Amino acid sequence: MIVLEDLKQEMSLRNISRISGISLSRYYYRPRKRHIQRLDPSTRERIRDIASEHTTYGYMRVWAVLRNQGTKVNRKTVRKVLKDSSLSLPASKHRGRAKSRNPFRPHGPDQLWETDITCIPTESGMTYLMCIKDCFTKEWQGFHYSRSCMARDAIRSVENAVLIAFNGTVPKGLVLRTDNSPQYISQEFRNAMRLLGIKLEYIQKRTPEDKGDIESFHNSIRTGYIWPNEFGDSHDASIGIEKAFSDYHEIKTHSSIDYLPPREFRRRFLADQAFRERFEKKEVEVTLDKN
Repeated sequence: MIVLEDLKQEMSLRNISRISGISLSRYYYRPRKRHIQRLDPSTRERIRDIASEHTTYGYMRVWAVLRNQGTKVNRKTVRKVLKDSSLSLPASKHRGRAKSRNPFRPHGPDQLWETDITCIPTESGMTYLMCIKDCFTKEWQGFHYSRSCMARDAIRSVENAVLIAFNGTVPKGLVLRTDNSPQYISQEFRNAMRLLGIKLEYIQKRTPEDKGDIESFHNSIRTGYIWPNEFGDSHDASIGIEKAFSDYHEIKTHSSIDYLPPREFRRRFLADQAFRERFEKKEVEVTLDKN
């Protein structure tokens, strides 16, 4: 470095660098003192508590819960805390998904719902949960849980959702997408949906990816709320389902809606124009990338 200082009055730094073998980047480098921000112990403990309480949450969802509660912390910091505490999850490997053959895609709340049936085992026998989900806001709009799995149970699940979401009055143009299970193709179910003013849309046979929202939702419900518990009977299971229903809307975050809980996303989408425009722009960019 002394050589460069002595000679730079007589020739250019580039020539000096070439002759001496000392790179210019080395000459210009100035070490800077690093300011390492220490993680608050209470935040570290909160990260562990969230991961322990929600065993299916990866570091991104834990980070999102903290962000939504007003705690600012780096995502990489959350990942390191979980790794050091042996609470991190293995990277998920998504199977290839076939492109949906159904062209309808919602662009706002209350346009497209999906419904399906999932089984919940108990010590006293098998039970059934029929859920309704909004494909845009990801809201769990309603459900019906019972020991039977008939058309009347499917009708009740929709009626419960309509009562919770709209206080009984269905908005015009609402579409309900489902598969071709006997409960949903029955004349009893079709007539009930016609009276409610809901248009039915059936997917093709052997194409569960065409109702991927409800399939993914049921997988989340099973892994997050059903499988970690052993229900003695339907009464025990119903208590767990009610808890899951509340937790899902207020706490559980979704990557497709900016890592927000469903009800918070609906509130922001409808009330905040800047948020809505930013989200719609992001949706367009994702669609273009997929194509």
